Amino acid sequence: MNKLSIFLKYFFTGAGFGAITYLCILTFLYHDEAPTVVGTSSVLIISGLIGLLPLVMRTDLSLSVSLLIHLVGTFFLFWTMVTINHWGLNWLNLFLFVIIYVIIWLICILEQRRAINRINAAIRKKQAAK
Repeated sequence: MNKLSIFLKYFFTGAGFGAITYLCILTFLYHDEAPTVVGTSSVLIISGLIGLLPLVMRTDLSLSVSLLIHLVGTFFLFWTMVTINHWGLNWLNLFLFVIIYVIIWLICILEQRRAINRINAAIRKKQAAK
């Protein structure tokens, strides 16, 4: 995969996670608020940028440094989105940030585990065929 393809894949994955999260928050927590052009646009763009942050894991940095960069970068972009949309940085937003951050990490870990299991099964099948 070339660099542009990787970049786009990560960007649109992040935008997808952001769109789903934004709609769930509006649906379940802020019933009276309708999506706005600024809100939706900022969520898609900033979520896409957040989606690029896992690329730091593909560097030679240690895992702890990579995770710290990812967390700080994600929070900075989240704070930027909160500021752009005038949502106010309060305890509920911080709590949601932590919960959503953990849930998305769990989804990514489970997806990676599924991919690894699929690859291992293919290797075992190929070895059994020999």
